[in-house]
Amino acid sequence: MVLVTGGVKTGKSTMSVWLAVRQYWRQLRKYYIYNYVIYPTFHWIHVGPFKRMKLREKPLFYSNIPVAIKNFVPLTLDLIERRERFRYGSVIYVCESSLVADSQSIKDAFVNEEMLLLNKLIAHETKGGYLFYDTQSISDNHYAVKRCLSSYFYIHHMRKIPFFCLAWVRELKFSEDNNVAVNTFDTDVEDTLKLVIIPKSVWKLFDCYCYSVLTDHLPVVDQTVRVEKFGDKKARKIISFRKYKSIPKEFVDNGKVETQN
Repeated sequence: MVLVTGGVKTGKSTMSVWLAVRQYWRQLRKYYIYNYVIYPTFHWIHVGPFKRMKLREKPLFYSNIPVAIKNFVPLTLDLIERRERFRYGSVIYVCESSLVADSQSIKDAFVNEEMLLLNKLIAHETKGGYLFYDTQSISDNHYAVKRCLSSYFYIHHMRKIPFFCLAWVRELKFSEDNNVAVNTFDTDVEDTLKLVIIPKSVWKLFDCYCYSVLTDHLPVVDQTVRVEKFGDKKARKIISFRKYKSIPKEFVDNGKVETQN
């Protein structure tokens, strides 16, 4: 189980997809070596460990966002809730893991149980598979994710050069005490960063703005307002869903959530 964190647009998805796809290629290699080399060579020996040999399932790549590799399978709630199972030896990638279940999901006992079983038993139930997460903030994850982590990768920053992305990464130990991640540093964080080189070809496999489809169809607000350089720059309106009792109504523009039938 692997978790990658970092600020907005620091390359979390780029690094996560690269790690997950690279691991998937390794899983496929092991599958082909076993099914097409080891099994044909030894399965006819019916003594000792050889008598229990049988062909393995071909691993697949499961993800909650589209990834352009041959054996991609969309991740579903039926898989997460264990009404269906993953292929043995598969790799699962979850982009923005808190979208699946966040720290507030503990109010639902069913979600708690399924997330706990998913994260605790993923290696058992996939017989050696791998689970990759990325998220902006580790504290926003469901507690079942955090309790199954001993460490995670934090991307401090990323730079782009021709053909490669250079990510400065640190592996952090994680402990949870009253829902607080504890990491102490005796030296400057930047002095202990490790350089990870990621080929830009990974960008051909996914769309780093894939969730833009949620708002691409909305009208664009582009009415610009001129603010005088030496004029009044007071904020005379609070845009909020809340209704403040101690602030005059003329200063508050309460937003409303409209539902469409």
